Amino acid sequence: YHVDTDKGFIYSAVDEAFVCQKKNHFQVTVHIGMDGDPEYVETPVGPMPVEGFQVNVFGVKLEAQNHQITIEQSQSDRSKKPFMPIQVNLPGNKITKITLGRLHFSETTANNMRKKGKPNPDQRYFLMVVGLYATVKGKSYLLVANISERIIVRASNPGQFENDSEVLWQKGQTTDSVVCQGRVGINTDNPDEALVVCGNAKIMGTVMHPSDMRAKENIQEVDPTEQLKRITQMRIVEYDYKPEFASKMGIDQVHETGIIAQEVRELLPSAVREVGDITCSDGQKIQNFLMVDKEQIFMENVGAVKQLCKLTDNLETRIQELEVWNTRLATLKNLGSMRAKTAKRASADKGKSTISNKTQTSVPPKKPSPLKEYVCKKYQYCLQHRIFQA
Repeated sequence: YHVDTDKGFIYSAVDEAFVCQKKNHFQVTVHIGMDGDPEYVETPVGPMPVEGFQVNVFGVKLEAQNHQITIEQSQSDRSKKPFMPIQVNLPGNKITKITLGRLHFSETTANNMRKKGKPNPDQRYFLMVVGLYATVKGKSYLLVANISERIIVRASNPGQFENDSEVLWQKGQTTDSVVCQGRVGINTDNPDEALVVCGNAKIMGTVMHPSDMRAKENIQEVDPTEQLKRITQMRIVEYDYKPEFASKMGIDQVHETGIIAQEVRELLPSAVREVGDITCSDGQKIQNFLMVDKEQIFMENVGAVKQLCKLTDNLETRIQELEVWNTRLATLKNLGSMRAKTAKRASADKGKSTISNKTQTSVPPKKPSPLKEYVCKKYQYCLQHRIFQA
């Protein structure tokens, strides 16, 4: 059950209330979602069969809420008649939209006059009530109702209030600056931050963030290993915004790539924030809507990249060490091959010498070559290794 006032009211920050002119019409739109098809309603005499449903709108005085204020509805012939509850058909498991137009209060609030340009401390207010009723045998039983914020209903001459809007916007300290004392909403009437934009924002410059060390305390370094672990666990997905949400928020590009707030909250709770309830264009309400601080996600990425750089540097160092050892092993293998060839040549020379001794006189033994003596002497410990004994 959701109620919107589509037109006829403005919010006055000076009065901290919504304001409408008695002669001006306002419009109310009611969205009702019925779960199933209810057949009975609780009454003082017990459950009774439901005959139908009604929507009614009326006003009450804030200081005396048992005193009702009649709301009138203008007719096609410009005559005015008190608004009467209207019968509505509410099919089950659907959202029904009811629009009540050309409404206005039958009287004004009391003590509307300013005092020295400031709101009257004795200002009186109205509240507007929009209720859904079940009818049983000609009687109405309230099911649910929405009550508005404070309302000021002024007479047809608003001349003395024309400068109310100037209170919020004032000239700044420099000639080309303007200061707003309050919150600014673009395409939204309920800004919860200094600036809330529903739609695309184009910035031809740099967004600056406070980062001076002199303004900080409790500074602690974050473990980049944990940041890398969190980043690897975050899903990057493609999705489409629902049309009723996109139209309400002013989003024209519904297909995007990003993350899911519920999943991020499991990994990094500080990057997710609840911003209250969001009402879509069809009246559907998303309770406790979640938004993500992408600045924190960016800093997580910075930490993850630092950790990856550290791992990459370690791998490069290890690869260089392995290349050095590979070169040394290749050198030792070459030396082993040289030794084998030398031994084979020596064995062949010995065989020739034995045959020669049988037929000829003995020949003096051949002295080892200087190269062989040098190699055996310099690498005698390496050549004793079993890899070179094969």
